[in-house]
Amino acid sequence: MADFPSKADIEKLYHEKGHDALVWYAWRNALRTVPFLGGMPIEKVWGTQAVRHVYAVCRSCLALAQWVDAPNLVAVAAAADIVATTTAYDRAKTKGSVTAITATAAASAAAATAATATTAIAYVVTDTGAYARAASATTSDLYTYAYADTDAYTRARVTAASATSAIATAAVTDAADADYKLLLQQNGLTASWWCSQPLWPRKWLGMGGGEPAEVMRWRQTLDAELRQLDLDFLADDLNALWESRPLEPHAMNYLKEYSDAELNDPAALRRLILGGDKEAEHIHAVRVLLLGPGGAGKSSLADRLQGKPVEQGKKPTVGVDYLNHQPLNLYGTFDYLQQGEKPLDLYLWDFGGQTIFHGLHSAFLHENCVYVLVVDSRHEQAPDEWLHQIRHLAGKQAKVLLVTNWYETCETHQNEARLLREFPDLLDKGFFYFSCHDPKASGLQDFVQILEQVCLDSQRMVLKETLDVNEALQQQYQDDVFLESVDLDEIIEQVTGRPDAAEILTNKLDQLGFLVRVDSDDQHYCLKPAWAVDHAYAVLYSPLLREAKGVLKLKDLQREFKDKIKAQHITYLVKFLQKRSLCRKLETGDGYFFPDAARANEQPEASKLLTDDQGLVIRFDLPYLPLGFHARLVHKLFNPHTEVGIRQTDDIWRQGFILRTRNAQAVVQYLLRKGSIEMVLVGELRNFADLLGAFIRSLKDVVVSPNGIRLEHIQPFVSGETQQLLSVHSGEELVKVLGQINSYDQLFQKVREMAGKEVHHHHGDTFNMDGGDGSNFAPKSQNFAQTTNVNKPTFTVTADQRQIISSVLDEMLRHKANLSDDVLEAVYDVRKAVKADEKQPTEKSQSVLGKLWSGIHELTNVAKDMTDVGGFVVEHQAAIGTAVTAAAALLS
Repeated sequence: MADFPSKADIEKLYHEKGHDALVWYAWRNALRTVPFLGGMPIEKVWGTQAVRHVYAVCRSCLALAQWVDAPNLVAVAAAADIVATTTAYDRAKTKGSVTAITATAAASAAAATAATATTAIAYVVTDTGAYARAASATTSDLYTYAYADTDAYTRARVTAASATSAIATAAVTDAADADYKLLLQQNGLTASWWCSQPLWPRKWLGMGGGEPAEVMRWRQTLDAELRQLDLDFLADDLNALWESRPLEPHAMNYLKEYSDAELNDPAALRRLILGGDKEAEHIHAVRVLLLGPGGAGKSSLADRLQGKPVEQGKKPTVGVDYLNHQPLNLYGTFDYLQQGEKPLDLYLWDFGGQTIFHGLHSAFLHENCVYVLVVDSRHEQAPDEWLHQIRHLAGKQAKVLLVTNWYETCETHQNEARLLREFPDLLDKGFFYFSCHDPKASGLQDFVQILEQVCLDSQRMVLKETLDVNEALQQQYQDDVFLESVDLDEIIEQVTGRPDAAEILTNKLDQLGFLVRVDSDDQHYCLKPAWAVDHAYAVLYSPLLREAKGVLKLKDLQREFKDKIKAQHITYLVKFLQKRSLCRKLETGDGYFFPDAARANEQPEASKLLTDDQGLVIRFDLPYLPLGFHARLVHKLFNPHTEVGIRQTDDIWRQGFILRTRNAQAVVQYLLRKGSIEMVLVGELRNFADLLGAFIRSLKDVVVSPNGIRLEHIQPFVSGETQQLLSVHSGEELVKVLGQINSYDQLFQKVREMAGKEVHHHHGDTFNMDGGDGSNFAPKSQNFAQTTNVNKPTFTVTADQRQIISSVLDEMLRHKANLSDDVLEAVYDVRKAVKADEKQPTEKSQSVLGKLWSGIHELTNVAKDMTDVGGFVVEHQAAIGTAVTAAAALLS
């Protein structure tokens, strides 16, 4: 079987033949690999989002076909952006004109597509587990597809991989290799020549060529599944490509970016693709959200964007400043911008300090948003926490402009290489360095130009009827803030003429941010989301609420705001907060509890429980703590009458709470700077299982997100007899153990057994290799075990540590072209030792692995912020090679 072209080969093709060759190559690979979707149950993998995801995947072939039929810069840029992440190999090239940016981004994206399509399939042939890891890797030579939901697509590819035969993948491999060689030999590429080439080689594996029978069967199955999803137009267009028939004119509509609100509706997709501009229209309004720590310079940047004079001693922003809800006039403020045909209504939202850390984001974060993250150069503020939160809330498609506000002579730069490695999905638009206080700052113009372009690019298309309904609402209810559902349904029916359109269009209006739901039974809607957010912050920051430690009656709130907010609107506002878990109706009286306004200090009982010598300490290390999670977690667990729960408001403070059951309590506290949650269980041991079980269930419901924290991240560490933290991998298993044991001795014995079990992690997991004092060196699911012998110190390499070593060695082999012969031989030798140790650990294998582990441990002093194995290996390849060579020497 032929080998796939390497990244270096792909770059060679780009430099010798240009971006058109890369796009053609990517298109051919896509045509051959999309049928693999027919080898998996689409609706079982993607569930209710099947239409959106299968459209995103199949769209790649149809988008790239636009370039093959009619090459031009606009088409290739759109097609390449659809299929792959636009990771430029040479970012310096993107500093020129818009045309240069388009061409370079398109070419690099096409190269990334080709590399991904070929390399990922190669993993299927030899190792399904490796293929799963490849699907989520973010290393320099393997790029993930930029489809609607990377995690969902990863699961789909893994499922498809398990059904893939070696013959089919070998055929794809040979076809990709043949295409590559043909491209290098051919001069003067033309669309007619390329389309005349057979998609499948005349021979592969020395046998008869043509489309493999299994691929043909998958293609037919995919066709049937698409029609079952009411996507027959998509099936017809794909078949036209596979049968070498020309596409109809409507195929150009696959290049357009449609709103997520439309993508899971097959009827809407049909109208958008087949009807084009007759059915669709751009959403012109874009929100620019200014985020960042308090005092970083957000409001000063907002002043620059409005053309305001410099204001000394500017007061900090409290809540959100909407600039009177008036759109910015960028073209009037900055004469170097030229307005094109596409209208742009840009609304600026300036968030004060920690304001966004409440759970109101779902009311204003939608797809037509651009995020500007501002950090202060004086304090070397790391943007990581904010980037994690943006990804968690808005998904991996969000676009972030990172501005480092330079103060006087403090002109520090970000570690761009690391940030791009960890957040390539968010930060592909660049970094900006200038003083937000200086209207003539040299970097301001670059920022404004990119901001305009990103805002225009973020505009999505929706069905015209959706915008027509919104316009009718604004006209008929322009002075109203809230609307009853019966009135909303009536407007929708009047505009569309379809009584059955109410539910679908209401959901779209909500998803687009044109209105927000107020109550849990969807009886009322707020027509002005900004009003709801603004006044919700006013309530949460109310001095009266803080003085009452978060507990107030509805009439007290109405009295407090009687001159500012109507009494009925306060009622709706409280329901709005209650629906988002930011307040809870108390069972006694007519009071409400707002967790974010609770007391700052823990209650005395909590302090006493935390010092109990008999307490069991369990810690959960998460990649980050999501915004507003405290209020939602408290809302889940606050129930005075259940067997396990938070009993009273006095048991809650802003960074923790007490969870109770019969004869046992658990103090839960957040270690915010560490991204950790600590749980101390005190009382009767036999009741600990109930406390932990209830907590883990609620924690998963609150923090797990398709864009951030995954289930496997929620792994508990147990503090053992020697205060050593032991990873037990599974919270559910620990609950079972707690339900079976009768003493702490039994518990710690079981915990040690659980810590030694084999656990598999793929490359996409987040690793924290900061060892601190060396007693707890591990990823967020591993522990470093060291035992002392009378004669000599020995290292016990745990199963988790062995898995990390194996992952590092695999990464080294993925870069074997860069390794010297002696290092490559050492990697293979140590890899064999790892495999042997998995079957039966020996003193020799443990010695070799311990030697390598120690070498990697030393590197973590340099890479405390390392978050993925792939990036770690790329950054420290030479040092790791030295450590591997030293470890291999022990084998001889």
